[in-house]
Amino acid sequence: MRQQRSGHIINISSVAGVVGFKHCAAYAASKFAIEGLSLSVAAEVERFGIKITLVEPGFFRTDLLDDQNVRWPSNAIEDYAAEGNVQDTWSAYNGTQQGDPAKLGDALVKIARMENPPKLFVAGSDALTAIAPAVEERLQAMRAHEELSKSTDGSF
Repeated sequence: MRQQRSGHIINISSVAGVVGFKHCAAYAASKFAIEGLSLSVAAEVERFGIKITLVEPGFFRTDLLDDQNVRWPSNAIEDYAAEGNVQDTWSAYNGTQQGDPAKLGDALVKIARMENPPKLFVAGSDALTAIAPAVEERLQAMRAHEELSKSTDGSF
C-alpha cells in the first residue's frame, strides 16, 4: 500500500472497545487495543494515501455466542454472584441481536468505495445508543477536572 500510495484498511472493533461491560474484560481489552492500534497506524500511514476506518459494531446476529463457539467459565467467584454469571448474562443475546450482518457487509462495501471514508464508523443503533453517552461522560470528566489536569504541567 505504501508503494502504490493508496489503500484502505477496515479494522473491526466493537462497542466493547469504547464502553466497558461487565463479564467481558478480556474481550473489551482486545477491542480497546484495536482502537489504539487503528488510530495510531492511521496517523502513520495517512501521508502515504492509506486510509483506515475503525468500525465499532453493536450486537449483530452472528454465531459468536452460540454454545458451539463459546467456552463459559466454570469457576464462579462468590463476590460476583449477585451480578449473575457470565453465561446467563451473554447467552441471552444469542439469536436476538438486532444487527443484520449482511447489512453491515453492505455498509462496509459502501465505505470501502468512498473517496473519503470515515475514520470511525459506529454500526447499529444499539452501538450509537451505548457509545454516545460513554463519549460524553469522558468529555464531562475531562472538562470537570481541566484545571487539575493543567496543574500537572511542568514549568520549564
